[in-house]
Amino acid sequence: MFGLFFLMAFLILVVTKLSETYVETVPFTVVYKNLPENHVITLDSTPQVNVTMSTHGFNLFSYYFYEPTYILDFESNITANDNVYQWLAEKGTYDLKQQLKKSIEVVSVKPDTLLLPFGVLSTKKVPVKLQSKVQFAPGYDALEGVKIIPDSVKIIGALEEISNIDAIETSAFDLKDVKTSIQQKVGLELENASGHLKLSENSITISADVEKFTEGIFEVPVVILNQPRDVQINYFPKHIKVAYNTSLKDYKSVKISDFKIECDYNDILTSQKTYFEPKLIINTDLVKSARMKQSKVDYIFEQ
Repeated sequence: MFGLFFLMAFLILVVTKLSETYVETVPFTVVYKNLPENHVITLDSTPQVNVTMSTHGFNLFSYYFYEPTYILDFESNITANDNVYQWLAEKGTYDLKQQLKKSIEVVSVKPDTLLLPFGVLSTKKVPVKLQSKVQFAPGYDALEGVKIIPDSVKIIGALEEISNIDAIETSAFDLKDVKTSIQQKVGLELENASGHLKLSENSITISADVEKFTEGIFEVPVVILNQPRDVQINYFPKHIKVAYNTSLKDYKSVKISDFKIECDYNDILTSQKTYFEPKLIINTDLVKSARMKQSKVDYIFEQ
């Protein structure tokens, strides 16, 4: 019985207190309405207005359970000058009153002026950089490497912000011991950028046709370029072994004619070296990588 009477007394006290009139200041978060599509507010944080109001405790009590917002309509009570929107409390208070309950009296609104700098939206197309570590299992590889689809995206934002961005990186991810083809969505990251920028794509797809690879070896003849007709050169070796990597299914399609090893006579004239530095030329898309077993070609002049 004591507990029941105590609870009833407490409820009566609460109702009595909430029925009284109080003057309190409540922060309202500003929400934009009818902002032109080609404009973006460049403030680093969301502005607030502090509304001092006189009302019953019941009305104030509700503000403890949710964050009140003030809808700022850019089609009224706001002016624009030199890339800055200006809102005056004395003009915007009427709209604020319309958004509140009729039993709430607005005493004052602070600050009396809101300055909202804005930028004109522009677009810029930049490449996507893959931030990843893809490790293939021994004997496996992707002939065309890892593809990014799409390989570029558009940044949408204020010109002064997007002008300094030259690329967009993917979210970091690791793949190890890869033996099967890759098809995976990866998010994009805008590092050191404000929250006002938008991307035409929120994610990209990475793909790779992973196959079993093998190594082949050819002895490719060495060719001397730009040799004058009146100059006789003897060089060694006449052939250099070339080791190449290709997929197992394309192994028989790779021919020795797909490779060339060239030495340029003009190079030794300018460098005065006593040997050629051969250059390997690959004329097929079926080869992932190739390397020469020798990096020098010795020569002597003959009379």
